[in-house]
Amino acid sequence: MSSKTVDSAKTRVALEKERVHRQGKQVTSGLTPIKAYLVAYNVLSATLWGYLLVLVLWFIATPRGTDPASSSTLFTRWLGLGSSGALPAPVYQAIEQLKGSYDFHGLGCLTKWTQTLAVMEVVHSLLGWVRSPVGTTAAQVASRLWTVWGVVEMSPETHTNPFFTTMLFAWSLTEVVRYSFYVTSLLGIDIPVLNYLRYTTFIPLYPLGAGSEALLSLSTLPPLSTLPILGDSFFALKPLASIIDSLPRSVRKALLSSTFGRALMWHMAKAGAAGKRAVKGGGEWGWMEYVKLVLFCGWPPALYVLYTHMLKQRKKFFAKGKTVGGANKAQ
Repeated sequence: MSSKTVDSAKTRVALEKERVHRQGKQVTSGLTPIKAYLVAYNVLSATLWGYLLVLVLWFIATPRGTDPASSSTLFTRWLGLGSSGALPAPVYQAIEQLKGSYDFHGLGCLTKWTQTLAVMEVVHSLLGWVRSPVGTTAAQVASRLWTVWGVVEMSPETHTNPFFTTMLFAWSLTEVVRYSFYVTSLLGIDIPVLNYLRYTTFIPLYPLGAGSEALLSLSTLPPLSTLPILGDSFFALKPLASIIDSLPRSVRKALLSSTFGRALMWHMAKAGAAGKRAVKGGGEWGWMEYVKLVLFCGWPPALYVLYTHMLKQRKKFFAKGKTVGGANKAQ
Protein backbone atom coordinates (compact mmCIF):
# COMPACT_ATOMS: atom_id res chain seq x y z
CA MET A 1 0.00 0.00 0.00
CA SER A 2 1.48 3.39 -0.98
CA SER A 3 2.06 6.21 1.48
CA LYS A 4 -0.41 8.32 -0.48
CA THR A 5 -3.20 5.79 0.10
CA VAL A 6 -2.39 5.58 3.83
CA ASP A 7 -2.45 9.36 4.17
CA SER A 8 -5.78 9.50 2.37
CA ALA A 9 -7.25 6.90 4.73
CA LYS A 10 -5.96 8.80 7.79
CA THR A 11 -7.48 11.98 6.45
CA ARG A 12 -10.90 10.35 6.03
CA VAL A 13 -10.72 8.95 9.58
CA ALA A 14 -9.77 12.37 10.95
CA LEU A 15 -12.63 14.04 9.09
CA GLU A 16 -15.12 11.46 10.36
CA LYS A 17 -13.94 11.96 13.95
CA GLU A 18 -14.28 15.72 13.56
CA ARG A 19 -17.80 15.34 12.15
CA VAL A 20 -18.88 13.08 15.00
CA HIS A 21 -17.33 15.44 17.54
CA ARG A 22 -19.05 18.45 15.97
CA GLN A 23 -22.39 16.61 15.92
CA GLY A 24 -21.99 15.74 19.59
CA LYS A 25 -21.27 19.37 20.47
CA GLN A 26 -24.39 20.48 18.60
CA VAL A 27 -26.60 18.03 20.49
CA THR A 28 -25.01 19.02 23.83
CA SER A 29 -25.31 22.74 23.19
CA GLY A 30 -28.99 22.28 22.22
CA LEU A 31 -29.85 20.52 25.51
CA THR A 32 -31.20 23.52 27.43
CA PRO A 33 -32.38 23.20 31.06
CA ILE A 34 -36.02 23.00 29.93
CA LYS A 35 -35.23 20.37 27.32
CA ALA A 36 -33.18 18.39 29.85
CA TYR A 37 -36.14 18.49 32.25
CA LEU A 38 -38.52 17.32 29.51
CA VAL A 39 -36.18 14.47 28.63
CA ALA A 40 -36.04 13.43 32.29
CA TYR A 41 -39.83 13.68 32.63
CA ASN A 42 -40.47 11.55 29.55
CA VAL A 43 -37.84 8.99 30.56
CA LEU A 44 -39.47 8.69 33.99
CA SER A 45 -42.94 8.34 32.48
CA ALA A 46 -41.79 5.75 29.94
CA THR A 47 -40.12 3.77 32.74
CA LEU A 48 -43.20 3.82 34.99
CA TRP A 49 -45.55 2.79 32.20
CA GLY A 50 -43.05 0.15 31.09
CA TYR A 51 -43.13 -1.33 34.59
CA LEU A 52 -46.93 -1.32 34.53
CA LEU A 53 -46.89 -3.06 31.14
CA VAL A 54 -44.63 -5.78 32.52
CA LEU A 55 -46.99 -6.29 35.49
CA VAL A 56 -50.05 -6.46 33.24
CA LEU A 57 -48.44 -9.03 30.95
CA TRP A 58 -47.27 -11.00 33.98
CA PHE A 59 -50.81 -10.98 35.38
CA ILE A 60 -52.35 -12.10 32.09
CA ALA A 61 -49.81 -14.91 31.74
CA THR A 62 -50.37 -16.17 35.29
CA PRO A 63 -52.66 -19.27 35.27
CA ARG A 64 -55.81 -18.97 37.36
CA GLY A 65 -58.76 -21.24 37.97
CA THR A 66 -61.98 -20.38 36.17
CA ASP A 67 -65.58 -20.85 37.28
CA PRO A 68 -68.04 -19.90 34.53
CA ALA A 69 -70.98 -20.13 36.91
CA SER A 70 -69.51 -17.39 39.13
CA SER A 71 -68.76 -14.86 36.41
CA SER A 72 -70.62 -11.57 36.74
CA THR A 73 -69.73 -8.81 34.33
CA LEU A 74 -71.29 -6.03 32.34
CA PHE A 75 -72.81 -8.61 29.98
CA THR A 76 -74.49 -10.60 32.74
CA ARG A 77 -75.29 -8.10 35.48
CA TRP A 78 -76.05 -4.87 33.60
CA LEU A 79 -77.87 -6.48 30.67
CA GLY A 80 -79.62 -9.01 32.87
CA LEU A 81 -78.65 -12.04 30.82
CA GLY A 82 -77.97 -14.38 33.71
CA SER A 83 -74.71 -15.70 35.15
CA SER A 84 -74.15 -18.66 32.87
CA GLY A 85 -75.30 -20.02 29.56
CA ALA A 86 -75.62 -16.67 27.79
CA LEU A 87 -71.98 -16.68 26.65
CA PRO A 88 -69.76 -19.57 25.49
CA ALA A 89 -67.47 -21.20 28.07
CA PRO A 90 -64.25 -19.92 26.41
CA VAL A 91 -65.54 -16.35 26.78
CA TYR A 92 -66.17 -16.90 30.47
CA GLN A 93 -62.71 -18.38 30.86
CA ALA A 94 -61.17 -15.34 29.19
CA ILE A 95 -63.20 -13.06 31.47
CA GLU A 96 -62.00 -14.92 34.55
CA GLN A 97 -58.39 -14.77 33.36
CA LEU A 98 -58.59 -10.97 33.07
CA LYS A 99 -60.31 -10.36 36.41
CA GLY A 100 -58.52 -9.09 39.52
CA SER A 101 -55.49 -7.26 38.14
CA TYR A 102 -55.98 -4.21 40.40
CA ASP A 103 -54.50 -5.97 43.45
CA PHE A 104 -51.75 -7.77 41.52
CA HIS A 105 -48.49 -6.46 43.01
CA GLY A 106 -50.05 -3.05 43.68
CA LEU A 107 -50.94 -2.57 40.01
CA GLY A 108 -54.03 -0.46 40.65
CA CYS A 109 -52.37 1.90 43.12
CA LEU A 110 -49.34 2.43 40.89
CA THR A 111 -51.60 3.07 37.91
CA LYS A 112 -53.53 5.92 39.53
CA TRP A 113 -50.39 7.75 40.67
CA THR A 114 -48.56 7.20 37.37
CA GLN A 115 -51.55 8.58 35.50
CA THR A 116 -51.81 11.50 37.93
CA LEU A 117 -48.25 12.45 37.02
CA ALA A 118 -49.60 13.29 33.55
CA VAL A 119 -51.04 16.51 35.04
CA MET A 120 -47.57 17.92 34.38
CA GLU A 121 -48.26 17.63 30.65
CA VAL A 122 -50.97 20.26 31.02
CA VAL A 123 -48.50 22.46 32.91
CA HIS A 124 -45.89 22.00 30.15
CA SER A 125 -48.44 23.06 27.55
CA LEU A 126 -49.56 26.09 29.60
CA LEU A 127 -45.96 27.25 29.98
CA GLY A 128 -45.35 26.87 26.26
CA TRP A 129 -42.61 24.30 26.76
CA VAL A 130 -44.28 21.93 24.30
CA ARG A 131 -46.32 22.52 21.17
CA SER A 132 -49.38 20.50 22.21
CA PRO A 133 -52.65 22.52 22.45
CA VAL A 134 -53.66 23.20 26.06
CA GLY A 135 -57.32 22.29 25.52
CA THR A 136 -56.65 18.95 23.85
CA THR A 137 -54.01 17.97 26.40
CA ALA A 138 -56.21 18.95 29.35
CA ALA A 139 -59.20 17.03 27.96
CA GLN A 140 -57.19 13.84 27.43
CA VAL A 141 -55.58 14.00 30.87
CA ALA A 142 -58.92 14.83 32.56
CA SER A 143 -60.54 11.82 30.89
CA ARG A 144 -57.88 9.48 32.27
CA LEU A 145 -58.00 11.07 35.74
CA TRP A 146 -61.78 10.72 35.82
CA THR A 147 -61.42 7.03 35.04
CA VAL A 148 -58.82 6.25 37.72
CA TRP A 149 -60.19 8.51 40.47
CA GLY A 150 -63.87 9.00 39.65
CA VAL A 151 -64.64 5.48 38.45
CA VAL A 152 -62.07 2.94 39.65
CA GLU A 153 -61.34 4.41 43.09
CA MET A 154 -64.97 5.31 43.80
CA SER A 155 -66.29 1.89 42.72
CA PRO A 156 -64.34 -1.02 44.30
CA GLU A 157 -66.23 -3.52 42.16
CA THR A 158 -64.18 -2.34 39.18
CA HIS A 159 -61.05 -3.77 40.81
CA THR A 160 -62.05 -7.24 39.62
CA ASN A 161 -63.53 -6.14 36.30
CA PRO A 162 -61.77 -7.56 33.21
CA PHE A 163 -62.15 -4.20 31.47
CA PHE A 164 -59.68 -2.71 33.95
CA THR A 165 -57.05 -5.15 32.70
CA THR A 166 -57.69 -4.53 29.00
CA MET A 167 -57.74 -0.78 29.61
CA LEU A 168 -54.45 -0.86 31.47
CA PHE A 169 -52.82 -3.01 28.80
CA ALA A 170 -53.81 -0.53 26.08
CA TRP A 171 -52.76 2.47 28.20
CA SER A 172 -49.37 1.12 29.21
CA LEU A 173 -48.32 -0.08 25.76
CA THR A 174 -49.44 3.20 24.18
CA GLU A 175 -47.61 5.30 26.74
CA VAL A 176 -44.35 3.35 26.55
CA VAL A 177 -44.24 3.99 22.82
CA ARG A 178 -45.39 7.62 23.12
CA TYR A 179 -42.96 8.73 25.83
CA SER A 180 -40.06 6.88 24.22
CA PHE A 181 -40.86 8.65 20.96
CA TYR A 182 -40.81 12.03 22.71
CA VAL A 183 -37.42 11.29 24.30
CA THR A 184 -35.82 10.44 20.97
CA SER A 185 -37.44 13.47 19.32
CA LEU A 186 -36.07 15.81 22.00
CA LEU A 187 -32.59 14.36 21.56
CA GLY A 188 -32.79 14.51 17.77
CA ILE A 189 -32.48 10.74 17.44
CA ASP A 190 -34.32 9.05 14.59
CA ILE A 191 -35.40 5.44 15.19
CA PRO A 192 -37.57 4.27 12.26
CA VAL A 193 -39.11 1.35 14.17
CA LEU A 194 -40.15 3.59 17.06
CA ASN A 195 -41.53 6.17 14.64
CA TYR A 196 -43.58 3.47 12.94
CA LEU A 197 -44.93 2.18 16.27
CA ARG A 198 -45.85 5.69 17.39
CA TYR A 199 -48.11 6.19 14.38
CA THR A 200 -49.41 2.63 14.04
CA THR A 201 -50.04 1.04 17.45
CA PHE A 202 -52.84 3.52 18.19
CA ILE A 203 -54.96 1.89 15.47
CA PRO A 204 -55.91 -1.11 17.65
CA LEU A 205 -54.97 0.34 21.06
CA TYR A 206 -57.08 3.51 21.04
CA PRO A 207 -60.41 1.67 20.55
CA LEU A 208 -59.34 -1.00 23.06
CA GLY A 209 -58.31 1.51 25.71
CA ALA A 210 -61.14 4.01 25.23
CA GLY A 211 -63.70 1.22 24.85
CA SER A 212 -62.51 -0.40 28.06
CA GLU A 213 -62.72 2.97 29.86
CA ALA A 214 -66.30 3.48 28.70
CA LEU A 215 -67.46 -0.05 29.48
CA LEU A 216 -65.69 -0.02 32.85
CA SER A 217 -67.63 3.11 33.77
CA LEU A 218 -70.84 1.66 32.36
CA SER A 219 -70.42 -1.49 34.46
CA THR A 220 -70.68 0.57 37.66
CA LEU A 221 -74.18 1.79 36.76
CA PRO A 222 -77.39 0.13 37.92
CA PRO A 223 -79.26 -1.82 35.22
CA LEU A 224 -80.69 0.51 32.60
CA SER A 225 -84.08 -0.97 33.38
CA THR A 226 -83.97 0.85 36.74
CA LEU A 227 -83.51 4.29 35.16
CA PRO A 228 -86.45 6.31 36.58
CA ILE A 229 -86.86 8.66 33.62
CA LEU A 230 -87.74 5.78 31.28
CA GLY A 231 -91.07 5.04 32.91
CA ASP A 232 -93.06 1.81 33.00
CA SER A 233 -93.37 1.53 29.23
CA PHE A 234 -89.70 0.60 28.99
CA PHE A 235 -90.20 -2.60 30.93
CA ALA A 236 -92.75 -4.13 28.60
CA LEU A 237 -91.49 -6.54 26.00
CA LYS A 238 -93.19 -4.57 23.21
CA PRO A 239 -89.98 -2.95 21.87
CA LEU A 240 -88.22 -6.30 21.80
CA ALA A 241 -91.27 -7.98 20.31
CA SER A 242 -91.40 -5.34 17.57
CA ILE A 243 -87.80 -6.05 16.64
CA ILE A 244 -88.43 -9.77 16.55
CA ASP A 245 -91.61 -9.31 14.46
CA SER A 246 -89.63 -7.32 11.89
CA LEU A 247 -87.32 -10.28 11.24
CA PRO A 248 -87.98 -12.69 8.37
CA ARG A 249 -90.39 -15.45 9.34
CA SER A 250 -87.77 -18.21 9.08
CA VAL A 251 -85.27 -16.26 11.18
CA ARG A 252 -87.93 -15.40 13.77
CA LYS A 253 -89.05 -18.98 14.04
CA ALA A 254 -85.47 -20.25 14.40
CA LEU A 255 -84.69 -17.63 17.06
CA LEU A 256 -87.76 -18.32 19.19
CA SER A 257 -87.28 -22.08 18.94
CA SER A 258 -83.60 -21.91 19.96
CA THR A 259 -82.30 -22.22 23.50
CA PHE A 260 -80.64 -18.82 23.24
CA GLY A 261 -83.82 -17.13 22.00
CA ARG A 262 -85.95 -18.56 24.80
CA ALA A 263 -83.29 -17.67 27.38
CA LEU A 264 -83.07 -14.11 26.01
CA MET A 265 -86.83 -13.60 26.21
CA TRP A 266 -86.95 -15.03 29.72
CA HIS A 267 -84.07 -12.95 31.10
CA MET A 268 -85.34 -9.74 29.49
CA ALA A 269 -88.78 -10.31 31.00
CA LYS A 270 -87.21 -11.08 34.37
CA ALA A 271 -84.98 -8.01 34.23
CA GLY A 272 -87.94 -5.87 33.22
CA ALA A 273 -90.02 -7.03 36.17
CA ALA A 274 -87.14 -6.43 38.57
CA GLY A 275 -86.47 -3.01 37.06
CA LYS A 276 -90.10 -2.00 37.39
CA ARG A 277 -90.06 -2.90 41.08
CA ALA A 278 -86.81 -0.98 41.55
CA VAL A 279 -88.18 2.16 39.92
CA LYS A 280 -91.28 2.11 42.10
CA GLY A 281 -88.99 1.77 45.10
CA GLY A 282 -86.86 4.79 44.13
CA GLY A 283 -84.10 3.07 42.12
CA GLU A 284 -80.35 3.47 42.66
CA TRP A 285 -79.66 6.42 40.36
CA GLY A 286 -77.94 9.48 41.79
CA TRP A 287 -76.20 12.49 40.23
CA MET A 288 -72.94 10.54 39.87
CA GLU A 289 -74.68 7.78 37.90
CA TYR A 290 -76.22 10.33 35.56
CA VAL A 291 -72.80 11.95 35.01
CA LYS A 292 -71.32 8.56 34.11
CA LEU A 293 -74.16 7.86 31.70
CA VAL A 294 -73.75 11.24 29.97
CA LEU A 295 -69.99 10.75 29.67
CA PHE A 296 -70.55 7.28 28.26
CA CYS A 297 -72.83 8.71 25.58
CA GLY A 298 -70.13 11.24 24.73
CA TRP A 299 -67.46 8.58 24.38
CA PRO A 300 -68.12 7.53 20.72
CA PRO A 301 -67.89 11.05 19.22
CA ALA A 302 -64.84 11.88 21.35
CA LEU A 303 -63.07 8.71 20.20
CA TYR A 304 -63.98 9.50 16.59
CA VAL A 305 -62.42 12.98 16.81
CA LEU A 306 -59.22 11.71 18.44
CA TYR A 307 -58.96 8.69 16.16
CA THR A 308 -59.42 10.64 12.93
CA HIS A 309 -56.90 13.24 14.16
CA MET A 310 -54.30 10.54 14.72
CA LEU A 311 -55.02 9.02 11.32
CA LYS A 312 -54.34 12.41 9.73
CA GLN A 313 -51.12 12.74 11.73
CA ARG A 314 -50.09 9.27 10.61
CA LYS A 315 -50.73 10.16 6.99
CA LYS A 316 -48.63 13.33 7.32
CA PHE A 317 -45.82 11.46 9.03
CA PHE A 318 -45.48 8.76 6.40
CA ALA A 319 -45.94 11.26 3.59
CA LYS A 320 -43.20 13.61 4.78
CA GLY A 321 -40.97 11.02 6.47
CA LYS A 322 -40.35 13.22 9.50
CA THR A 323 -41.68 13.93 12.96
CA VAL A 324 -45.07 15.59 12.94
CA GLY A 325 -44.99 18.98 14.62
CA GLY A 326 -41.20 19.11 14.83
CA ALA A 327 -38.65 17.29 16.94
CA ASN A 328 -39.36 19.40 20.01
CA LYS A 329 -42.94 18.22 20.47
CA ALA A 330 -42.80 16.36 23.79
CA GLN A 331 -46.23 16.33 25.33
